[in-house]
Amino acid sequence: MLPAALPCPSRHASRHTSRHAFSARQRTAFAGLLALGSWTVASPAQAQTYAPWLRQIGITNTVESAAAWGKGQLLGVVDTGINATHPQFAPGQVSQALSSCAAVSFRCSNGFADDNSHGTAVASIAAGNRVSQFSTITAGGYTTVAGNFIGVAPAANILSEKVLNAAGSGYSTDVANGVRKAADAGAGVINVSITYGNDAATVAAINYAAAKGAFIVWAGGNSAQNLLNNASTSGLTATAIQHLVFAGSVNSANAASSFTNKPGSGGLQSSNGGSTTYAARWVMAPGEAILAPSTTAGNAAYGLWSGTSMAAPIVSGSLMLLQNAWPILKTNGTAANLLLATATDLGSKGVDATYGNGLVNLTTAFNPYGPLSVTKANGQTIAVSSITGALISSGAFGSLSAIQSKLASYTAFDGYARNFSVNLAGLIKAPSSSASLNPLPTNAYSAPKVMKYAGGELAVSLQSTGDAISHLGEFGYIADVDRAQTVGFSLFTDKAGSVTGFGYGASSSYPFAKALFNDDLIARQMSDFDAVSASNLAQRGYQFSYGTRLSTDLRVAASYSATPANTLLQPGAPQNAQVKIGASYLFAPRVSGGLTYSTLNEQSSLLGAAYDSSGILALGKNTTQVVGISLAFKLDRQSSLLVNGEVGYTRASEGSGNSLFAATSALQSRAFGVTYLRESIWNKDDQLLASVKQPLRVSAGSAAIITANVDAQGYAVYDKSWSNLVPDGREIDLTLNYRMPVDKTNTVALQAMYQKDAANIAGNNATSLGLMWTSRF
Repeated sequence: MLPAALPCPSRHASRHTSRHAFSARQRTAFAGLLALGSWTVASPAQAQTYAPWLRQIGITNTVESAAAWGKGQLLGVVDTGINATHPQFAPGQVSQALSSCAAVSFRCSNGFADDNSHGTAVASIAAGNRVSQFSTITAGGYTTVAGNFIGVAPAANILSEKVLNAAGSGYSTDVANGVRKAADAGAGVINVSITYGNDAATVAAINYAAAKGAFIVWAGGNSAQNLLNNASTSGLTATAIQHLVFAGSVNSANAASSFTNKPGSGGLQSSNGGSTTYAARWVMAPGEAILAPSTTAGNAAYGLWSGTSMAAPIVSGSLMLLQNAWPILKTNGTAANLLLATATDLGSKGVDATYGNGLVNLTTAFNPYGPLSVTKANGQTIAVSSITGALISSGAFGSLSAIQSKLASYTAFDGYARNFSVNLAGLIKAPSSSASLNPLPTNAYSAPKVMKYAGGELAVSLQSTGDAISHLGEFGYIADVDRAQTVGFSLFTDKAGSVTGFGYGASSSYPFAKALFNDDLIARQMSDFDAVSASNLAQRGYQFSYGTRLSTDLRVAASYSATPANTLLQPGAPQNAQVKIGASYLFAPRVSGGLTYSTLNEQSSLLGAAYDSSGILALGKNTTQVVGISLAFKLDRQSSLLVNGEVGYTRASEGSGNSLFAATSALQSRAFGVTYLRESIWNKDDQLLASVKQPLRVSAGSAAIITANVDAQGYAVYDKSWSNLVPDGREIDLTLNYRMPVDKTNTVALQAMYQKDAANIAGNNATSLGLMWTSRF
């Protein structure tokens, strides 16, 4: 290694580097190899491998592609100039229009052209576009092979400000003017691989460039001593300090190079009285045996360069990659802070006087820093790790695939306001098929026990929740500690045909249908349909039904039903209530029709899709108006055919402020069914039921999710993204159920069911066939 520096007068700046130079024989050999190669420019998009010193700082194809290889970034190289036509650069990559001779103490005979090699080498290390043309080069612990990219940001643009002469010397005023001109030309990162000085001209230039948003990377020096012998720098603005980075050198083993300066105990005193140590703004990068052009020996000549001058452009290229991936880092002036914060710690734990923050680590820098957060409809943020709860879809919506698709790639932001995609699709739970949950609902269509007396009749349907049989298949059920509760309903029918019913814990479908039609067969058929309609969404709580006859052919009825009250065992249970009114008319002795209107109020659900009202996927409170129509044909005393249909309208609503949902449009939903019921086929009490049903399904409507994009400056821009709520499937259920009492205590039941697109999920077909023997003691 040649001596580290040329003599530098107190008012001069010299290039701060040394290099390994090839012998004439070595250069001739490399020139021969280059002559055999192609001079075509490599495409960054095809990059697969990187030079070992780039892999050392965590560069991967993922990192480079995320940053588009630095395309669109502009690097200012304040140095000995650049040979713009060198094949290491893509045509036009080094801007001739923006580059200039910025020296004020000497005249540049060839403009910004490099007559030293140093500036071209620095630019190549930061942004060289061409891959290595050498088959294998092993030196300094590195092995570089053909096809390795040797520039950090190979698609970035470059401008040159020549401030040092052919000997690598110049005045600090030359360097300061170069920094200013690079900032004026629009450079986002300015690389200064020159001896650092704390003179007034340098301080003013750094302040000037930082005020324009540029980051300044300064080589730490090759004197194997503390920077400026621990003398501090005063006069920098707070903004300038946040935009300034010093680069020290490590070898291939991540040990400090023998020549590298150290941050020491000096610091930066800001103009507002703040103090920052050099160590806090110091980062290490590879600076030994770095392959780069040696243009004084010709465009075909390359050398292995060493010095903090080589570490600095690696840092500069890293800043360009970060800013290109996330413009917000430039907008907020935080790119340098992020690079320092994500460095791999070396030496003593934490920031120290030898390694500063440690080694540049782009793999870490390109991952989220700090907790990721998303923004809710009310504008407040929540950490992704703190999100709890879920939205359990219902059959009316299917799997909510359109919403899941958006949540699968949802935009979140880290501690540096950088956007990342997170997968929140798991917050939506698909509904389960009713067939798989209860393959043999043999009691679904049975009538209550009836006691007749002179004043009318009393019908009772009671069941104990402590009955172990009713909990068959429930994990975690312990019969010994279960608090048995009797649920069901009772119906009183007087001589005039008025029906009054009340109960708790059971469905209100049978009581309301009996009140509306005063017919047992039709009531059982209505129970079959209501199990898949909107009426099923407000059940198992308190209920009340009443129906009366207004004339020989006309009846009216009303009912109230609700879900169970919130309990300790069900703290997030949806609280739904339904008020239903209806009228039935006997058109002929065996033909009757019914018309119903109901209002369904849901507190923590939307058409059965359940959520925590304060959760991240809450859809607010919802009201649905439902109109139903039915037509019943009494084929004979023991058989009936019932046709049912309903249409629901859910008005548009605002989502919860704590939710990602901003609103829902008005929703339309539908359900229909045809049910045939016959009893007393082979004996007095057997029953056959066959039905074809389309369960409740949303037919129109959408929901808006708050989504974030970023603008050209990287700021988050929030909008409502509407997604269709119509499920991708249409469920059709075919059911055949036969139940026959064998004696007073034993019943046998056979059921066959086929579900097409179960739970309205396309392709989710289900078939069940079962036989059950029930004995009561």
